[in-house]
Amino acid sequence: MGLFSNYEKVGRGISKDPDNKIALFRFLDIYVSHFSKLVILNFIFLIALVPFFALMLAEYLGAGNIAAYVVFVAMGVISGPAICGFMKVLRNISCRRPVFIWSDFWRAFRSNFKQGAIMGVLDMFVIVAMSFAIPMYYSMSQTQSFFTVPFIICLVTCFLFVSMHFYIYLMMVSTTLSLWQILKNSLYLTAIEIKTTVVNLIVTVVVIIAFLLLFPYSSFLIILIPSFLGLLYAFNCFPAIRKHIIKPYYDARGEEMPDLSYTQPTDENEAVFVDTPETEVPQEAPKKKKGKRIR
Repeated sequence: MGLFSNYEKVGRGISKDPDNKIALFRFLDIYVSHFSKLVILNFIFLIALVPFFALMLAEYLGAGNIAAYVVFVAMGVISGPAICGFMKVLRNISCRRPVFIWSDFWRAFRSNFKQGAIMGVLDMFVIVAMSFAIPMYYSMSQTQSFFTVPFIICLVTCFLFVSMHFYIYLMMVSTTLSLWQILKNSLYLTAIEIKTTVVNLIVTVVVIIAFLLLFPYSSFLIILIPSFLGLLYAFNCFPAIRKHIIKPYYDARGEEMPDLSYTQPTDENEAVFVDTPETEVPQEAPKKKKGKRIR
């Protein structure tokens, strides 16, 4: 039972936004009430990345030879799908949906494996490329001002690439868009949701700096930080994905967008459902349609 939950509140069904809190308090409410699940999710995520961490250690011990970097990039095949599973569970938690951590994680891992693997490899490639390019251009810019331009380009590229990741994996597990469309829309959302982007970046930088400054005393936080930041991204960014990507698709087709009631209540007294089993009838399974359907 969460610290801020009230299961004895009088009313019909479950209110869509029972406490009508501001965003910060709603986020804290979700985080505290799902704290144990978030810790478990962290462990599952870290277990899925064991081969990735093992390779990083081998690369460190091997003094970073070319073969190690190649394998490092290839390990994106594991890290990408693992992030998909991680973000799928966090998205459901942020939307207050029922969550089955183990099965939901691995189901999303498998169903998004192809796109996740490609994106994971691209992520690893960019990390390796920028780890060489940024120090190199910075060093060269100290002697020749001309190289300040590529140095700044690398910094801007890193900023955009990191910011796009607030949306990439969330969109991957929530829609049936192609990877190119996901990347394009992520760049679009990074620009039009600049306030959200900046907030996510600031919190991420503060958390990482605090972790590094307090290391090794902060090492135990590794079981808390990933899900905290991931939940923050899901809480802040999924509403933007729903508003700018998913909702226009359903509006254009004249259809009602699914799951809207979880996060955008129209009446604080309206219940999500009313338990009337005597009036319920079986529903026909909807036909599968191609496009930006929510998952």
